[in-house]
Amino acid sequence: MPIFDNHIHLRAEFRGVDAAKDFERAGGTAILLTHSPYDEIPIHRAEDYDKAYAKTLAMAEAVRKATHVQVFVALGPYPVDFLGLQGAIGRAPAIEVMRSGIDRAAERIAAQEAVAFGEVGRPHFPVSDEILATCNGLLEYTMVRARELGCAVVLHTEDPTPATFAEFARMASKAGLDPGRLVKHHSTPFTKPEDTHGLVPSILAKENLVEEALKGGPRFLLETDYIDDPRRPGAVLGPATVPRKTKAWIANGLLTEDQAQVIHRETPERTYGFQIR
Repeated sequence: MPIFDNHIHLRAEFRGVDAAKDFERAGGTAILLTHSPYDEIPIHRAEDYDKAYAKTLAMAEAVRKATHVQVFVALGPYPVDFLGLQGAIGRAPAIEVMRSGIDRAAERIAAQEAVAFGEVGRPHFPVSDEILATCNGLLEYTMVRARELGCAVVLHTEDPTPATFAEFARMASKAGLDPGRLVKHHSTPFTKPEDTHGLVPSILAKENLVEEALKGGPRFLLETDYIDDPRRPGAVLGPATVPRKTKAWIANGLLTEDQAQVIHRETPERTYGFQIR
């Protein structure tokens, strides 16, 4: 049975490949390696995104060489980057750097080096109305590029409510993008169609969240959001969590094998357009 972790970060200077091997040993078969900021590659100008994306893609290739795990990649400018850029170079230049980061990710998606934009969106903490509007504008631009490329968008935002899902669905409609191509990373366990408005929730692999999510059916993804940073032990779930928990939930009856197939194969294949072995 395939077992897919929809959101994981790996860093060569920390556990990197060893964390991916933990995932594989526990029964994991595929991951979405999602780009995130690197302290050693600060974003000051558009060209810095090329260096940062290259590091994420190199990590993906290292895992492919060392394991049998399928590695899919999401690339994009982390939304909180905008705050630092605006403080350093001003609002308008910061917007241009972020847009270039989106375009540079688009080039790699077009080249089939990545399968989605991510994680992109807006800060998960309160910000001014002006910053929120700017980030929403950048997200809408990302959705337009995703529609052109026929790819998915992995959202980093505040914890969603049904109203939040509806807001993103309206953005997608404006951009001409299928809302089923929008993945809400680190989602609350809303899964009923009337709550998600077509978006795909990605739920942390915790029993209480999965139990609640299943009330609306198995149309969701599972993730660890593993950050691979020894300076933040216990901040998120470990890399073996998704396969280990999935097998335990099947064994104890929380999850059926058919539901697991929907979560780990059918939904990711439909959302991202790739095939899981």
